[in-house]
Amino acid sequence: MADEVNADFAPDWAVHPGELLEEYIETLGLSQAELARRADLTPKLVNTIIKGSNPVEAKTAVMLERVTGLKAYVWTRLQDEWDLSETRSREHSAQGVSAISNWLEKFPTRELKKRGILPKSDDLHVQRDALLSFFGVANENAYTEWDSRLAINYRTSPSHSSSPECLRVWLQLAKRDAEKLRVDKFDKAKLLACIPDLKDLTSLKAEVFQPQLTEICASAGVAVVPVPPLAGTRLSGAAFWHGQEQAVVALSLRHKTNDHFWFTLFHELGHLCLHGRNVAFVDDDKAVGSEVEKEADDWAEDQLVGGQRLRSFIASRPKSKAQVRRFATSVGVHPGIVVGMLQHHGALPWSHLNDLKDRFEFAST
Repeated sequence: MADEVNADFAPDWAVHPGELLEEYIETLGLSQAELARRADLTPKLVNTIIKGSNPVEAKTAVMLERVTGLKAYVWTRLQDEWDLSETRSREHSAQGVSAISNWLEKFPTRELKKRGILPKSDDLHVQRDALLSFFGVANENAYTEWDSRLAINYRTSPSHSSSPECLRVWLQLAKRDAEKLRVDKFDKAKLLACIPDLKDLTSLKAEVFQPQLTEICASAGVAVVPVPPLAGTRLSGAAFWHGQEQAVVALSLRHKTNDHFWFTLFHELGHLCLHGRNVAFVDDDKAVGSEVEKEADDWAEDQLVGGQRLRSFIASRPKSKAQVRRFATSVGVHPGIVVGMLQHHGALPWSHLNDLKDRFEFAST
């Protein structure tokens, strides 16, 4: 019989090794007492293993290997799988279905299923396990503790704010995507030196500038990741640190216009250059700005067009496409970015000159 045993036997179900031992005894035509004598085990131990009330320990597995021909590691693997299954079962029993359902309802589970983060299963325990693994925490208590330690500067709209759970999911999606990129150690001086190259990209099509943008920022220690917005949120961008040596900028490209995209990118880069490393900066659309947000806005304007030059241009009361194009050329950015700034400062109505903006979507990573 030993010759017929598959040494790679690895069932994908949880079964106590005692069940298999009982089958082997029958196949070998042995009594429990005879097996016990051959394996130098007590009849009581053999009986309790078969009944599932005693485990197969490593020493016992070695004895059984010599008697049955089934490798010792198969017996111990069966025991490990059984122990894991029993542990999960006890945890699931302790955690009521109602409590799990209430916890899961806080998160955008439908969208996470659509994005392949959660399995398309209706089993609440399966969904719970997958969501905990997504966050990298053991249980709901660990999630709450982890969540409470995350410092987030969240610039939110006075009329709308994303749920804390959606915010955490979006940031975690960004973190996971950033971990896939090869990024150098953050170097502020190098990032500042790259600003002219980044401005040159503003006039290119998305399919051309996207890989170049990723490469340029990665060389300065910043992982730039596009993360589509979650339903019911107005998240536009975020900047945070992955460890102390690498930074992450997440961009939702929610409006799909180049003025919003590039200003958001530079705004988040401003946070990285100006503000602390122990806080994640997250921005909603049409949000009320704090002092640090104003500093990031001013930094973005200065880097893109020059704050004083923009104020002088606004004072000239520009109204035509030709004026906007000439100014954009003089500062080296796409004219759509200038239109967005003029609209933001109230120098142009939101309905004017929008045809100077480019619309695009990021290619999927």
